[in-house]
Amino acid sequence: MRIAEISGAEFDHWISLRAALWPKESKADLIEDASRTLADADQIGFIAFQPDGIPMGFIEAAIYRDAENASPRGHIEAWYVLPERRGEGVGRALLAHAEQWCLHRAIHRLTSDTNASYPVSPAAHEASGFRKLAELQIYLKELTD
Repeated sequence: MRIAEISGAEFDHWISLRAALWPKESKADLIEDASRTLADADQIGFIAFQPDGIPMGFIEAAIYRDAENASPRGHIEAWYVLPERRGEGVGRALLAHAEQWCLHRAIHRLTSDTNASYPVSPAAHEASGFRKLAELQIYLKELTD
C-alpha cells in the first residue's frame, strides 16, 4: 500500500473516491470543495493506493480553532475506504497519516463526526481509538411570516 498526500497528481482519483462517498453531490461541487481543501494550509488529504496504483480510500483533515484562547484541534472531515478493501488496515493507515500531520503541528486532539448515513463509521472510529462524546440531535423548525 502506498499513501500519498493529495496534490494535483492524485486529484482525479480523489474526486472519484469522493463521488463514491457522496453520490448525491454533483461532480462540479465535489471538485470545487476539493479545490478549496487543497488551497487551505489548515486542511490536508491523503489517498491510499494498491501496489498497482488503484486508489482504495482517502482521508481529509482540518485544523479547527474554536475559541480565541482554546488549543486548536484536528478534525477528520472525510474518511472513506472502498467497501471491498475494508478490514485490511487501509482506514487505519490513512488515519495514522492524518494523526501525524496533526502532531507535526503540535495538535494533540483529534475529533470526527458521523451520522446514520454511514452505518459502518461508528465501529471504525471506536476501533481506531476514538471515543463517543455525545449523541447529537439537530432540530429544524420552518418559520413562516
